[in-house]
Amino acid sequence: MDLHIKDVIKKYIKDEPIGDIYHAQKIRSYISKEMSPSISSRISSVDFKDGRLTLYVDSAPLRHDLFNNRDTIRKKINDFLDGEVVRLVTVSS
Repeated sequence: MDLHIKDVIKKYIKDEPIGDIYHAQKIRSYISKEMSPSISSRISSVDFKDGRLTLYVDSAPLRHDLFNNRDTIRKKINDFLDGEVVRLVTVSS
């Protein structure tokens, strides 16, 4: 079996508890780089565990917009992470 280093790293991240920490950091990076500054600055916290991404937002209108766009957010973040990592996006205050 011929594995590339990328495949070995992906398997390690997927199988080990460090995976959620790694993915949370990558998601924070995505939010700060790929989302508009007006949105990313209003996301106060990001939690990721077991495929569930929770975005904490103080602004009710933004919380509503993010809630309505959960599937789009999930798809874009999964594209950024190169796999089906995020299964559910929730938005909370």
